[in-house]
Amino acid sequence: MAITFYDLVDKDGRRYSPYGWRVRMALAHKGLGAAVELCWHSDKEKLAFTGQHLVPVLRDARKVVNDSWNIACYLDEAYPDSPMLMNGPQGRSFARFLNYWMDSIIGRPLVRSLYLDILKSLHPQADAQEFRQRREERNGATLEALHANRAEDFSEINRAMLPLNELLREQPFVAGTAPAYVDYIVFGTLQMPRVLGIEPLEPHQAGVIRWREEMRKLFNGLADSTS
Repeated sequence: MAITFYDLVDKDGRRYSPYGWRVRMALAHKGLGAAVELCWHSDKEKLAFTGQHLVPVLRDARKVVNDSWNIACYLDEAYPDSPMLMNGPQGRSFARFLNYWMDSIIGRPLVRSLYLDILKSLHPQADAQEFRQRREERNGATLEALHANRAEDFSEINRAMLPLNELLREQPFVAGTAPAYVDYIVFGTLQMPRVLGIEPLEPHQAGVIRWREEMRKLFNGLADSTS
């Protein structure tokens, strides 16, 4: 039975989920093909078999895995003969740290600054009212207020990314001389604003910007296939 990958889609057919992009790049790295099932926010009916309502989800024969981190670990464990995403316990530990760092220090201010853009792009069958209510309750502010604070959030992101920028001024990829899952973690997060047509990086992030362009070339330009 072939692998099936469940990913997020908006009303324009764009796939901007940072977690979905991590999985897309991971599958390409492993050389694994997958059938794609596109879902909208809280697509409960299509995802009912998973026991939850969030993408990404991977179905491989009878095995169902959700959450991008769990999927990456599963791919290395289930397909050890294809190129590894994370080499050994140290490689996985470093990737786990970077996963936490990107989601909390970079992803959190980035995503809250994009909520209003995402709301406007939601698939017609998504529950826009639920989307707004959950995120406003979580952040204690309206989506409009969060959007108005975008410049401050982007400044926070750029300050936090300075060490990463310095690293990428000295070496071609986060993982070193060749990309690995640590690169896909960072790249997936930055794909979200890029697919939505928004640039959070300031010009002085030359190392990160150069690296992002190199990442776009991987796997026959997969990153430019936004649908």
